Amino acid sequence: MKVVLYAYHEMGCAALESLQEVGCEVACVFTHAGASQENSFFDSVETLAQQQQIPVFYADDINTPEWVAKVAALQPDAIFTLSYRQALCPALIATAKKGAFNVHASLLPAYRGRAHLNWVIIRNERETGVTLHRINPTPDGGPILAQHRVAITDEDDALSLHRKLVRTTREHMPQWLRGLQAGSLIERAQDERLASEPGQRKPEDGQIHWQQSADEIHCLIRGVAYPWPGAYSLIGEQRFIVWKSRVVAQPHQYAPGKIISTDPLYVACGQNVLEIVAAGLSHHDNLNAAQLVQHFSLSSKTQLD
Repeated sequence: MKVVLYAYHEMGCAALESLQEVGCEVACVFTHAGASQENSFFDSVETLAQQQQIPVFYADDINTPEWVAKVAALQPDAIFTLSYRQALCPALIATAKKGAFNVHASLLPAYRGRAHLNWVIIRNERETGVTLHRINPTPDGGPILAQHRVAITDEDDALSLHRKLVRTTREHMPQWLRGLQAGSLIERAQDERLASEPGQRKPEDGQIHWQQSADEIHCLIRGVAYPWPGAYSLIGEQRFIVWKSRVVAQPHQYAPGKIISTDPLYVACGQNVLEIVAAGLSHHDNLNAAQLVQHFSLSSKTQLD
C-alpha cells in the first residue's frame, strides 16, 4: 500500500514507523516548516523521514491545485494525517484509492478539534484514547474504524499523557493498518449527540482563578504543564507559572488567593487548599516552593491575583 503521510512531531514518528513495519511504501511526508527546530522536546517526523531518504514537503496550503496535482501523480492508495494543522480538501482526499484517514488523540466523537490533550485533563476526565477514522468534510467527524482507550491517572500531566497516546498509537496502528489493507475494519458513524469540541487554547487561558476549587486549579496546572505554556498567577503585576501542585483537603475561611502558609506553600482556593510544589518566573526556569517564597518575599499577608 502506497501512502502519503501528513504528520507532525511524535505522532508522526509513530505513524511512519508503523507504516514501514507493515510494509507500506511511504511516498512522501508533509510536515510543518521548522518542525525539527520548533521544540526540541519532541521527536521530529521530518528528521526521521529524511534519515530514510523519504521526500519531505512543506506547504503553506496543501489544497492548492499544484499540491493536489503533485499528490495525484504519486497515485497513493491511502492518505494518513496525524497532528497535522491543515484540513484536506475533497480533491486531495480523492487522489487516494482507499481514501484518507486520520488518527485523532481522543475518544471521538468527544474532544474534536485542537487542544484535546489539554482539555481532557483540565476537565478531570478519567480516560481518553486514540481513534482511527475516515476523513470527511466534518473535522474529526468521519466514520470510526478503530479506537483504543487510555487511562488518565491523578499523576498524569499533559506531557505524560501525550507520551501515553504516542505509545498507544505506535502499539496499535500496525494492527489497524493490516485491518485496513485486508478490508476487515468496520466503519461506524459517529454519534453526533456525544460530540464535543471545547476549542483551541491560548497562553492567556492559563490564568489561575483562585475562586475555583483546589481540584479544578490542580487539573488546570496539570493540563498545561511544561512544555505547554503553563498555568499562571499574579502578585500585583508580576506573573509566575505554577508547574506542579498538590490538593490539600483542608476547609478554611480565607479569601481565595490568600497565602496561608509559606512552608509548605499553601494557597486558599474557593474550596480546599492548593500546595504549590514547583513554579517558574518564565517558561524556561523551575523553582521549588522555597525559592518562589524567597524571590517574592511571600508571607501570610500576600494575596495572589
